[in-house]
Amino acid sequence: MIGAIDIGGTKIAVGLVTREGQIVGATNLVTQPRQPYAESLDEIETALRDLLRAHNATLDGIGIGTTGRLNADKTLTPNAFLPNWSARNPAQDLAARFDVTVSIENDADAAALAEARWGVGRGVERFLYVTVSTGIGGSIVLGGRLYRGVGGCHPELGHHVIDPSGPACFCGAHGCWEILASGTAMKVWVQANGGGDDWDARKICDLAEQGNVLAQQAVERTARYLGIGLSNLITLFAPDCIALGGGVMRRWQLFRPGAAAVIARQCGLVPWQLVQLTPAGLEQPGLAGAGAVWLHN
Repeated sequence: MIGAIDIGGTKIAVGLVTREGQIVGATNLVTQPRQPYAESLDEIETALRDLLRAHNATLDGIGIGTTGRLNADKTLTPNAFLPNWSARNPAQDLAARFDVTVSIENDADAAALAEARWGVGRGVERFLYVTVSTGIGGSIVLGGRLYRGVGGCHPELGHHVIDPSGPACFCGAHGCWEILASGTAMKVWVQANGGGDDWDARKICDLAEQGNVLAQQAVERTARYLGIGLSNLITLFAPDCIALGGGVMRRWQLFRPGAAAVIARQCGLVPWQLVQLTPAGLEQPGLAGAGAVWLHN
């Protein structure tokens, strides 16, 4: 059995995953930003050992998917959600506690590996995974292997520039994909144009379906920017399939017409009609992704 740990900004999911991707048990812990690192690991260790006892399971290894970025040595970069985890190596530390091999990847990479192994990317030679929620992330899987850049870095698909005159992003660019097309970007734009303070991406989508004009304008605007970013990925990589994950993409049907029109207009040099553009298929991509990380490595 594979121990699976999905470390997020609000919760840490701990579970058991089979080699076939089935989640046989899981529990959630609350992410506590001010909690000392060692105490966080204690809670994760206890949760995983409890699951192993409850399911009478033997641990083969542990996979971790984590929010934020990883250094080449698999230590965590500074992260607002996990400030006490900075420069720490949870894979190395959990390996010492459980005496098994432990692998760790960024959560977008983890979800991509799960979709490539068990989901809509299964058997796909050139596979891209894009997640759109609070921000935008993405991963590239070629021939079943996760693509890595120089120094082992994770390519930041969400931060390629689509409008250099756009707003500034923490990444250093102006008008990157994330700052214009994420769920956060929808909320910021709506609130700047008269929407309520409680209008998050989910509510905007709900109101758009109910006919609210401002919400519909926000969806149209976001669909256009999503389409530009996806057009760039299609032109650059000409993939067989792009899977769309994350909370915003659960409402893909709202954005699809506008994004598809942009793709048809902008992807004239590659056979864009052959690219399968589809919502991600796994119900629990976080835990499945963590399991896939261990199998991949």
